[in-house]
Amino acid sequence: MSTTATSIAAGAWLHNPVTGEIARVNLAPSETDGRRVGVDLWLQPGAAVARAHLHDHFAEHFEVRDGEVGFQLDGDERAAHAGDGPVVVPAGTLHDWWNTGDGVAHVAVEVEATPTAPGQPAMRFISMIEALWSLAALGRTNDAGLPDPLWVAAIAREYADAIRLHRPPAAVQSALFGPLAAVARRTGRDPLAAELHGPGAACAIADPGEDGLADLLARPVGARAARRGA
Repeated sequence: MSTTATSIAAGAWLHNPVTGEIARVNLAPSETDGRRVGVDLWLQPGAAVARAHLHDHFAEHFEVRDGEVGFQLDGDERAAHAGDGPVVVPAGTLHDWWNTGDGVAHVAVEVEATPTAPGQPAMRFISMIEALWSLAALGRTNDAGLPDPLWVAAIAREYADAIRLHRPPAAVQSALFGPLAAVARRTGRDPLAAELHGPGAACAIADPGEDGLADLLARPVGARAARRGA
């Protein structure tokens, strides 16, 4: 695991064109000693996070400001709307989410480290997001937003402190991800590559302004449909 910190700052914009997620960073990890991060997240029609997952060292708080977002927490599925209050995902909780409406969804998201979490979990979280979203922006993922198995193994190993995948089963991940990650490194799949991080990351975009954001949000994506077919 690397301790390399991302240089992302408040006001930065990130876009995953495959999963249909657009984020504006409001509270950067550098402002909280790497313990918290806050973003506005917009979900294009058809948007969905790449795969169900867990975070061992921090909790997530989602508050829907507009639209409708589906959540699954430890197998319990629900839809959240504006005014419903926050959806809290405690550390270690298996969760998944997607834009369940026909239009755009807007969500305020805060990630906060648990009191006993070591290091700078929020910094690592943002770094992991940059890597995955940049691979999507570079055309190196499938239609659900997942890169190839070698990339998945490399990211899972590098960011084991920030994310755990639900699939494949933990025993399979333990047996296979180490050897696959070694092959990934030898074939140039580096989760910490410069093109994936910071202001020059492939997923980083300039402030789109009101009209530019509206244009991006008007573009439907197929991530949710791709997830259904997985």
